[in-house]
Amino acid sequence: MPSLARKTIAVTLLTAGSFACYWTYLTVNQERLLFDARRRPPRDLPDGIVAYSHTVPGGLFRGYVYHADHVGVRDLLFYLPGRGEDVLDTLQFVKWLPAGMGFATFDYRGLGHSDGMPSEAAAVADASQFLLHIRRAFPGVRVHVVGRSLGTGVAIQLADLQDFESLQLITPYDSLLEIVGKRFPLVPLRQLMRHHFDSISHCKKVVQSTKVLLAESDDVVPHACSERLIAAWPGPVALQTIAGTDHFSIVERPETWHALCEFARQVPHHPPERVRKTPPEDHTETGVPLPLPAAR
Repeated sequence: MPSLARKTIAVTLLTAGSFACYWTYLTVNQERLLFDARRRPPRDLPDGIVAYSHTVPGGLFRGYVYHADHVGVRDLLFYLPGRGEDVLDTLQFVKWLPAGMGFATFDYRGLGHSDGMPSEAAAVADASQFLLHIRRAFPGVRVHVVGRSLGTGVAIQLADLQDFESLQLITPYDSLLEIVGKRFPLVPLRQLMRHHFDSISHCKKVVQSTKVLLAESDDVVPHACSERLIAAWPGPVALQTIAGTDHFSIVERPETWHALCEFARQVPHHPPERVRKTPPEDHTETGVPLPLPAAR
């Protein structure tokens, strides 16, 4: 065999092997990469916040509730965080909530102080079970689901499992598969990715009043992705762009929180005949304040 042919074959095999190793790495670690899964050291909860938990494979799922005393609470924002978001930091922004507005959020499995392995199905199931707890703990309080970035895909699927007063999406995408595909153009993601977060398909069943908040500049979720989702929406969508923000800073601005609360309070009350959907329950809930775990 000529020397050039042998070199060509060797380079081809080396390139193919490199791609195979890279694809294998992405496949094996995709949950950690997609969710930016990282545990965080134990911290004291901010004032006015109490903890919630239910059991999951590998330990406990943990959530956090503001205004758990229920005093004067008429509406509550149920916040589904973005990729790798430290929700204990996000809780500092409850200072911008008006009187009578409660707040609840959580760590996805494997993130923050929640145990277990993150996944699309687990995120939806945990959010649904926590929302059931909120409904029981806050009878008569109107719940408004807010998803941010990665959490918008969870929020849209949650709308098909349970009824709530409104749905608000901060920097939403049409499909996570499309977002990731732009970053990894040479990877067969449709075959390798187990978590597609196909919001453009799931949104067709949404009946809740909906608002979308966009950052003025967004290099993570391009406006075109959000616009494709809005175009596929089955009903009207209120749209607002928060000036001077990007994908990360939008949640740090008081204008964002004021916009969320204003829309929530303007949503009409549901008519009494509207029936709430009931999702399957597959975990054991404790729903009581618990100390955060020691770092592992």
